[in-house]
Amino acid sequence: MKAERAEPVLVPVYSSKSPEWSAFATLYQHAFPFWEREPLPRIAMRVGSGRYRLTVLRCADEPVVGFHLLDQVAVLDYVVLTFLAVHQTARGRGVGRRLLRDAVCAFHAGPGPEWLFVEAEAELVPFYLGQGFRQLALDYRVPHYGSLTATQPMKLLTLHRSKQLGSIAGGLIRQVIEHLFSDGYQVCPDDPRLARQLQRVPDLVGVL
Repeated sequence: MKAERAEPVLVPVYSSKSPEWSAFATLYQHAFPFWEREPLPRIAMRVGSGRYRLTVLRCADEPVVGFHLLDQVAVLDYVVLTFLAVHQTARGRGVGRRLLRDAVCAFHAGPGPEWLFVEAEAELVPFYLGQGFRQLALDYRVPHYGSLTATQPMKLLTLHRSKQLGSIAGGLIRQVIEHLFSDGYQVCPDDPRLARQLQRVPDLVGVL
């Protein structure tokens, strides 16, 4: 009789000393190219301080098959789904959808920020739309980690706690982008990539 595959369980990770940290770090480094990776020491620091909410999906024969990382920006009224990844051996089994549902549920749990944002490559947009996200009608290009000039086209999506979105004030989106670039990608306030991106944000941003 064929043994049943162990059901993966969601496990919160609170520090780099957690037993799941090493497997998370390995998957993280394999799942994202260098230019897209936030430095691991900073992730560890923010997980330890409680700002980052790191959740892994773990099972007995595959220590970590996926994870998501939420940036709970305390000083602003939004949360960022910073990273979500699935191990290549676990793809096609609903792992990504389970992780995304957990991230969305964590966002909705209790009172808190009104907005959840995520940056995604074009081919992943349907994945996020399936969980209630809406794509912003915006020409959006993010900086590369470790580069002073390079950028990458991405899509910016959002989910609001209660509103049915038709459009969003450009001032809010500029505030979010400025924080994502300066705090997330660690670019300087006078970085021309930030200036150009802010100029591409209209006064009223449509929602597709």
